[in-house]
Amino acid sequence: MIVEDIQPQTNIEWLWTLDLVELSWDLFRYRRLKKSILDVHRATAIETILRRLDGEGVPAEVMSRVDLHAKRTAAEWRDDRDAANVTEARLRRNKFDNIDINAEVFVQARVSFEMFDRLTHLAQTRRIGLLREISLRWRMTVDRASRGAD
Repeated sequence: MIVEDIQPQTNIEWLWTLDLVELSWDLFRYRRLKKSILDVHRATAIETILRRLDGEGVPAEVMSRVDLHAKRTAAEWRDDRDAANVTEARLRRNKFDNIDINAEVFVQARVSFEMFDRLTHLAQTRRIGLLREISLRWRMTVDRASRGAD
């Protein structure tokens, strides 16, 4: 579709168009990977919330068992739909909703998320630059054609 819209004529226009297509695909992949990262960190977020919930007021010497239980429950949440329903109901009873879980997901995934945000921004900036170059080339071609018709 991009080739059809731009209709490159010269080698440089073809290179710009191919770069534009590649950058567009990179942006698409970065956005999908960003979503995957959020999905991957969801179990870790559940684990962290459960650790906070179960570890409140627990003596330090018992925390290793709380950690193990939270890790196991989060793994069951991830792998077993029935266990997930039980865990989610427990979280709701304790006033943790999807907004709380999503906030924790963002905390868990922030480093990866920032990396993909930077990659997305760089690709978008390069794509905008290419679009400007292509637009400038079009205008020059149109100007030359209109001067030649005069």
